[in-house]
Amino acid sequence: MDSASDWFDAGKIGAPLVAGVFFLVAAWEAFRPARAATTSLGLRWFGNFALFSLVWAMGAFLPLLTVDGAAAMAREQGWRVLDIASWPSAVAIGLSFVALDFIGYWEHRLFHAVPILWRLHALHHSDTDLDVTTTIRHHPFEVLTQLPLNAAIAVLFGFPPAAIVLYGTVVIVGQLYQHANVEHPPALRWIGVLVMTPALHRIHHSAAYDESNSNFSNFLTLWDRLFGTFRAAPRATLHLGLTEFSAPGFQRLDRMLFLPWLVTGQVPPAIGGGSGRNAVF
Repeated sequence: MDSASDWFDAGKIGAPLVAGVFFLVAAWEAFRPARAATTSLGLRWFGNFALFSLVWAMGAFLPLLTVDGAAAMAREQGWRVLDIASWPSAVAIGLSFVALDFIGYWEHRLFHAVPILWRLHALHHSDTDLDVTTTIRHHPFEVLTQLPLNAAIAVLFGFPPAAIVLYGTVVIVGQLYQHANVEHPPALRWIGVLVMTPALHRIHHSAAYDESNSNFSNFLTLWDRLFGTFRAAPRATLHLGLTEFSAPGFQRLDRMLFLPWLVTGQVPPAIGGGSGRNAVF
């Protein structure tokens, strides 16, 4: 999903690539922003980077809960239920990539549909100006919830650790671009048929509940198209963030950390699945 736990796995091998893409996208935003800022850049970036530092430090103390770490341990101990890693390498890696993206889609929907999970994920959606740093804006408790879930999935399927790291790296690079405050080059708009682009993911961060309950895919748009949650364009002018947290003060780090306890609005209603706090997919 806007997957915080992918940071740990991507960072082990793809850290230089991730860092390089981050700075390239940030430079692109600085010179050719798609939207004018509505909140202080310094305030937002300080909070987003502080959250990232907290989560990264937390990951250093929980290495066994990283997805590739769990996959490696499952292989060593024979805990896996399925054993995709034992299949031919090309098949195992390709199948794992698609399966992880499919699981990520439904996991993202779960964090929108279940009230207590939405409280944790709401911080990510409370950013009033979408940019590259929104990628790393996740509450530590959201990550603590996601890590064991993803580790359990790795044990269940027996994914190859290399495939998990590859997927994590591709997804985090993709999400740095998806959250970017840039316009997708017109000549490359056809890519949106296959993968999530900034314009498509921006709709997912809409302040309108029905719009934010669309375009859940981590990478491939296939899943949104298959399950009826794809939206190609907003209805009208797109407003970002969460209405109840639109005041600049909510971009302060202390308010961000306390935000799960401040959420009082609806869980975004699931597309085609009812509405309100108890909506499910």
